[in-house]
Amino acid sequence: MVKGSFVFVLLSLLSLLSGCVATPYYGNYVDKDSDIVNQVIANDAVTQLTQLYLPASTRFNLQHNTEDPFGVTFIENLRAGGYAISEHKSPAKPVLVKTATADSVVPAEGAALAYVLDQTRDMYRLSVMVDDQILTRAYRPYKESIYPAGAWVRKE
Repeated sequence: MVKGSFVFVLLSLLSLLSGCVATPYYGNYVDKDSDIVNQVIANDAVTQLTQLYLPASTRFNLQHNTEDPFGVTFIENLRAGGYAISEHKSPAKPVLVKTATADSVVPAEGAALAYVLDQTRDMYRLSVMVDDQILTRAYRPYKESIYPAGAWVRKE
C-alpha cells in the first residue's frame, strides 16, 4: 500500500512540474495513429467546437504547424464545418491586415487554436486550446475503432 501511495505522490509531483515548462509543445504525439482514429477524434472535436463557437462567424488562427495526419484531418473538418482557418505563420511577426477605412495596420482577428493529441498504453487524449480555454477528452480504442471514454472537460 505504501508503494502505491509513493507512486501516486511521485506522479502528482511530476505532473505539476510538467505544467511549469515555458515552451508549449503542441501537435500530435501519437505513434502510428490510424486514419480511423484521426477521423473519429477530429469529427468529435469539430462537433464540440460547433457547440461553443459559431461556424461561419469564427476564424481560428493556428498556433503551430498541422502537417501531421491528425492535424490535416482536423483542419479539413474545421473548414468543411464552416470555419475560417489562418495557417500558422512564423512567430517573429504577427499576422496583419489592412483596414478598409484607414491606412493603418491592425492585428488579424480570430481565436488562437492549438491542439495536443497524445496517448498512453490504452488511452488517447485530445486537448484543444482556444485562446485561454482548454477542451479535453479521453478516448479508448475498441476493436477497429475508438470511442469517447468520458465527457468533454472545459477549463476556462
